[in-house]
Amino acid sequence: MNQTELLIEVGRAYIDALNNLDMKHSENVSHILDILDCVHLDPYYHLGIYIEEPAPFDAPTHACDQSWFHCYQGDEEPIMRRPDKSVGMVYHYQNMRYLKFIFDIFNHLTIDKTAMGAWQAYLLSIAKTVLPFSGMLYYTKRELIFSHDQIKDKYHWLDLKRKPLLKDFDKDVSPWVRIQGTQAIVSCCYWNEWQGLVRENANINFFNERVYLLEDFEEDVLFHYHCGIIY
Repeated sequence: MNQTELLIEVGRAYIDALNNLDMKHSENVSHILDILDCVHLDPYYHLGIYIEEPAPFDAPTHACDQSWFHCYQGDEEPIMRRPDKSVGMVYHYQNMRYLKFIFDIFNHLTIDKTAMGAWQAYLLSIAKTVLPFSGMLYYTKRELIFSHDQIKDKYHWLDLKRKPLLKDFDKDVSPWVRIQGTQAIVSCCYWNEWQGLVRENANINFFNERVYLLEDFEEDVLFHYHCGIIY
């Protein structure tokens, strides 16, 4: 296989694994790293997952929550649920972890300094846009696109005449990775109902087997689309 084919193979296996996670029962989700085999946990750490809590019926319309991976030690709960506001500071502490999780998780992981390592770090970082979420965070929902066979005759990508929107679309949507010194650029396409088909370029910095992702990812909209829903 060439590099593109390997990136696609791992990407598809990863998305399949996310879609098949048991979200109702507590479990160690370190088997995700069997797929992301260039990502290594520090000693005594495990990979866990925080599951979004759907907002109550009487919650304000802007209420939202999302799921994300985290690293934990020992007997900590591998699937965390955000405490109710009634528990005071515990709730606020949980919110703090929620807001900075993307930085915390990579503090407990080492990544192979390779194109595949950068690709797998990127896949782990965007899990929050694929795992369950609620409320206005639906604006962030993605379907990762790795090849043209994913955009052919998609039943939900139809125009008003029920014809495929992307029938004549011919731009390359394959993922790619470029290593430049201590930095990698990872490029991946995704579909979002409020943006359309987007190519995202993410910068990943390597330092002593750790990685640091830059939040300001560059995006190029290849095909504009808006589903018409406003939360």
